[in-house]
Amino acid sequence: MNTQRADITRDTVSGEALFILKNLRENGRLGRSNKLADVKTALEPAVSLEFDAYFFFLRKFHYIAMDREAQLRLTDTGERVVEGNELDRFSGEVGEFFSEQLAPADEPLVSSYPVEVETAVPALEPHVTVETAVPQPPAAPPPSNTPLPRAAPRRTTTAVDGVGAVDGRPAPSSKPGDGDLRYTKFDAIGSGPLGTVYKGRQNSLGTEVSVKELKDIFGYFSFLQRSDVVKRLKAELCAQAQVRHPGVVTILDQNTDVGRPYLVMELLRGNLRERLEQTGGKGLPVPLAVRIFLQLSYALRAAHAQGLTHQNIKPENVLFDGYGNAKIGDFGLSRVIEIDSGKGMPQVYVGTGSLSYLAPELIVKAKDAGAAADVYGVGILLYEMLTGAIPGRRSPLPSEVRTDAPSKLDLIFDKMTHDRREARYPDFDAMLEEFYGAFSEGEYLGRGDLVLSSEPVR
Repeated sequence: MNTQRADITRDTVSGEALFILKNLRENGRLGRSNKLADVKTALEPAVSLEFDAYFFFLRKFHYIAMDREAQLRLTDTGERVVEGNELDRFSGEVGEFFSEQLAPADEPLVSSYPVEVETAVPALEPHVTVETAVPQPPAAPPPSNTPLPRAAPRRTTTAVDGVGAVDGRPAPSSKPGDGDLRYTKFDAIGSGPLGTVYKGRQNSLGTEVSVKELKDIFGYFSFLQRSDVVKRLKAELCAQAQVRHPGVVTILDQNTDVGRPYLVMELLRGNLRERLEQTGGKGLPVPLAVRIFLQLSYALRAAHAQGLTHQNIKPENVLFDGYGNAKIGDFGLSRVIEIDSGKGMPQVYVGTGSLSYLAPELIVKAKDAGAAADVYGVGILLYEMLTGAIPGRRSPLPSEVRTDAPSKLDLIFDKMTHDRREARYPDFDAMLEEFYGAFSEGEYLGRGDLVLSSEPVR
């Protein structure tokens, strides 16, 4: 498929790749961080294509190297290019690597104008800047909505309320002919460590959907091969799509074969973290907390029956539909980034806040961690929903924190969150058996009866 851009030339990309190299050298000279995530955050707004594309180009042709802590440095070849040597070779390799994204040589090109770009790495030295002449295409006004990308890495930023602007100018946006016309992407409705969720529309049916772009996944886990990340990501998305249950987020579509992978899901409205914060640390009403607890338990029970565990339970991954029903999403991201400990690579957690919900066996990365690890995470959520706080080793039981919390939940919570896996419920079947044994009067119906709200959320 032809993905060439009439407004991006080889000279443009060559200048921007050289701009990145010069910034890396200047950072090293000044003792600033050259960690991939920091460099990407600082420089991505100043380049025309996805930053990851420049990163993979510079690594492939050995202009940069990266250590185990994701710190970047120039190689001898990179130093020579920065000094002004071998620029013809450099430009030729740019043309080879980016051939599908560049304007053909025999077509009229949009003029590029050299501008002085000041870029600072804000993490360590916000007041030190590097001035480098970089060709920049003229800025174009942003569209009101953006089609999703179909193919190779390219910049598809929509400026919303100034977000995505460079030096006060609107960021470049994708052309409708280059995108996936099945969907239209609107304003962002949420974000996380790996990407951003947008409200969207499935055009042929006119239905509302949500679109999650995983734009930062390769920057976080750059010590893995891009192809390996894509393979794992696609496998996990397809596995979640097979689980059709009222308590599991429905995956409608995915595309991992683009520079910025995305998935299309049912449109949901807010997450459990937001609801907990709205209570001011007091916890949710007990009936609501128990209903969410049961919805998550049945959802994960269904996923486990199909061989799918979550292993990253946290409030941000508990979403709500338009009627206030809880749904669990983002299965398997921990498996996308698992590292072979034999290679001596560091383990990375997606958001430090999730550590509180991880079972001990997940923290040490036991290979046989299974259903009991998800039981642990939901147990921590139960306590937080009831009390507004995450439990510690000597925390009071839920009924000791609030008098309207049933004391029957104390032992269930305690057994769900035991550090020793053999002392914990092995799965949700065992937990639900004891739950309905404790609430035998039918306060929460009977085993197998899932309570769903049908009152629209206002």
